[in-house]
Amino acid sequence: MTFESQVRSMIKGWLTPVLLNFFRHNISLKNIGAESKSVSPHMTSSWNETTLPTILSNYKLEDAFNADEFGLFYQCLPDKTYHFKGEKCSGGKKSKVRFTRMAAASAKGEKLPMFVIGKSKSPRCFKNIKHLPTQYTSQKKSWMSSEIFEEWVRKVDRKFRVDGRKIALIIDNCPAHPTLSNLTNVQLVFLPPNTTSILQPMDQGVIRSLKAYYRGKVVRLISRALEEKKPCPKISILQGMKLLADSWELVSKETNVNCFRKADITPDGQQAANDDSDDPFKDLQESLNKLRKAESSMVPNDVTATALVSLDDDVIATAPEMNEDDIVSRLKNQENEEEESGDEEIQEMFDPVAEKPSRSATESALEVLKDAAMSSDKSGQMKRAIFYFKRLYESDRAESCIELEISDCKIF
Repeated sequence: MTFESQVRSMIKGWLTPVLLNFFRHNISLKNIGAESKSVSPHMTSSWNETTLPTILSNYKLEDAFNADEFGLFYQCLPDKTYHFKGEKCSGGKKSKVRFTRMAAASAKGEKLPMFVIGKSKSPRCFKNIKHLPTQYTSQKKSWMSSEIFEEWVRKVDRKFRVDGRKIALIIDNCPAHPTLSNLTNVQLVFLPPNTTSILQPMDQGVIRSLKAYYRGKVVRLISRALEEKKPCPKISILQGMKLLADSWELVSKETNVNCFRKADITPDGQQAANDDSDDPFKDLQESLNKLRKAESSMVPNDVTATALVSLDDDVIATAPEMNEDDIVSRLKNQENEEEESGDEEIQEMFDPVAEKPSRSATESALEVLKDAAMSSDKSGQMKRAIFYFKRLYESDRAESCIELEISDCKIF
């Protein structure tokens, strides 16, 4: 009897419920943006006519939130755009250079903190870091699982309980998003199946704006390295998280508000006054043009801002229900996946450990900021911010010195 026939025989017997339960609750795949062509009006009518009005009658707009996962090839450089484009990334070598991110915001533009799912439990680059730039957790494939989703939602529930607010959290309907009990301040509202491409606000432009800002920062890192005659940067997961957190800050309130409007969650009258005054795609294209002029090999002629932002649209963030064929295929590939995981751990050993900037480097940076403040129209505000940072830095350094002295005393 062949391996495959043995597996199928087991699956048809007692193993079926065990395997399906494991795969459904631990691995959930979602192909971002792949469903728009199949959405029909009758699939959204119940939502628009019944569910949505009920939500808006029970919650203020500032308390209506949407959350959605997306995959990001955080290490991808412009010259690799078409090497990565279309890669679903359900496993294998390319999965080690991506993470899954949860974007969440309200109909009024309030953004929840960044949340990142990576592959490694403790990346080497996290050493010496006391406060990560974003929330972080790990999963073998860096996918959203039902356990991770529940942990995140319960943190959000605690936050709003402390704030004294109750919110509606609109999410897509997939196996990785289970119904949760005992939530006090968060009501989970599930979108109709296969309609997220038109009903999910984050899919109406928020995620694309975030990715455009992120890739613009990566391109500028490359340009800076060229100017300083340094090697092209290899982005660690820590640096990727920093860039992503900064990019999330740049996504405007107007972008969030208008994407809720596009999803028909808010009325047309709620459109933001300034319709995205800053254009991340325009800035990204200008950065690409500048880099191409400086080093043509880094930016092929057919790589545009749109191509760079959409290269990971097909990255899998959650997984579908698994049938018998899926389980057989998964078990047959298990050995190769374990070998690739080992290769990844070896590669991560070479990621640089984050080092605390020296006192002289920090003071030099402050002097540069002071010079920048002198040529700014907001000089006074900038100087006060620099002064405040310096006081905090000196206070932290003094406390560290005291702790070091105490530690030294304990040796004797």
